[in-house]
Amino acid sequence: MSKSARKKSAPNTAARPAAAPTNARTRTPASHTPYVIKHRRTWAYWAVGGLVVAGLLFVSFLSDSNRPGSSSTNAILPVGSRAPQFAGSDPLTGQLISSTYLAGKNVLYYFSAGSTCQACMTQAQALQQDASQLARDHITLVMVTNDNAQTLAASARSYGLTIPMVADPGGVITNRFGAVGGGMDMGPNTADHSFVLVDRHGIVRFHEDFPSMWISTSALLHRFPMMA
Repeated sequence: MSKSARKKSAPNTAARPAAAPTNARTRTPASHTPYVIKHRRTWAYWAVGGLVVAGLLFVSFLSDSNRPGSSSTNAILPVGSRAPQFAGSDPLTGQLISSTYLAGKNVLYYFSAGSTCQACMTQAQALQQDASQLARDHITLVMVTNDNAQTLAASARSYGLTIPMVADPGGVITNRFGAVGGGMDMGPNTADHSFVLVDRHGIVRFHEDFPSMWISTSALLHRFPMMA
């Protein structure tokens, strides 16, 4: 055997290309690490922002729910329920108008925003002009508005109104009768264009609001049940 045959072939010791360094924790190439960190930070910012917005909305919801006269806590008086107690005074005459004073009468309560709503005052004029129709059905009309006493008195004189009326600027009476947050939903403590009919026994016989802000007296009476 020749010397060349006896020579052992030299092992291939050529170095293999080194692998790119990796991030041991994420197994992501080191060159991609800044992108991953930026991506995660972006999602973190969105998550924190979402939580902040959700918290603000929740606080706002609680605030609205606890606000006096809020529509979320207001409920329409169902027909057949007993009308609430209340007391107020007529700003034109100073006459006390209360549930006790009106006991034994069929009473139609007309709730509206009042002087800030021209259509509401025009409706009151029509009801006053048709007082004989109401009297024929043994119905006494009382208007309740969200004006203060002085404003309501001035507006009533301007429109020539003499019907019994009560100023309810805080919306206390309006809320007791459930006349807030219906079809108009003009805001907390603000009355809808609503009618509540209470019979001589103090029972609610009719309750409806009219977003169109108008109904003729004859059409309204046709909606009522027979009143003794």
